[in-house]
Amino acid sequence: DIDECGTEMAHCRANQFCVNTEGSYECRDCSTACIGCMGAGPARCKKCNKGYWRDGAKCLGEWPAAGQAGWAPHCPHRCCLSPASLSADVDECASAEEPVCAGAQEVCENTEGSYRCVCAPGHVRRDGQCVED
Repeated sequence: DIDECGTEMAHCRANQFCVNTEGSYECRDCSTACIGCMGAGPARCKKCNKGYWRDGAKCLGEWPAAGQAGWAPHCPHRCCLSPASLSADVDECASAEEPVCAGAQEVCENTEGSYRCVCAPGHVRRDGQCVED
């Protein structure tokens, strides 16, 4: 079985992510918290949707209330986030709960705003599979 999701063979819409299936793949909708995503749930968002804010790796839907971490009365929306934290790249390879690249001898490589699956050192991609070079 070829992992279409780990190659450029899968074609999902902008607000969907790819799930490899036996002999094919499926495109599933991103969480409503996300603008673009790498997988299911608010922890896999590329960016947070309007009305959501990033807390670590997750996009949450409510601004912190008084007394909660992140709350500040002098900041818009009662939450202080630096411009850098709003646009900071999320390392999908490091923040994933499960391996991002499921193919044999594939490793995850973080890119700005996304990731890609590449072959491990000493391996090359042939016919969609990573094989020894």
